[in-house]
Amino acid sequence: MTKKKFSGKKFVKGLLIGGIVGGSAALLLAPRSGKDTRKKIQDEIDDTLQLIMDIKTSADDVQVNTRQLQSLTETLIPEFIDGTEKSIERFKFKSKYRLEDIKNQLAKIETEITDFSNSINE
Repeated sequence: MTKKKFSGKKFVKGLLIGGIVGGSAALLLAPRSGKDTRKKIQDEIDDTLQLIMDIKTSADDVQVNTRQLQSLTETLIPEFIDGTEKSIERFKFKSKYRLEDIKNQLAKIETEITDFSNSINE
C-alpha cells in the first residue's frame, strides 16, 4: 500500500470546487430571492437595533428613577422618623397623667369596694 502525499494545491482546488458547488446549490435551492433574503436580514438587524435602543432607554429610565427614589427617601425618612419620635413623646407625656388618673380612680374604687364590703359584713 502506498502512502498518499498531502498536497496544498489539491486541498485548495477541492476547497474552491466545494465552495462553488455549495454556493450554487444554496442559490438554486433557496426558498426566496436574494433581494428578499437581504431585506429579511436588514429587517432583522433593524428590529434588533431597535430592541437594543429600547433596552438602553429603559435602563436609563431605571437609573433616573432610582436616583429620584434615593433622593426622596433621604429627604422623607428623616422627617418621618422625627415626626414619629415627636408623636411618641407627646403620647408618653399625655399618657403619663392619664395613667396617674387611672391609678387614682382604681384606688378610689378599691376603697369604696372595701368600705361597701365592710358595711355589708356588719
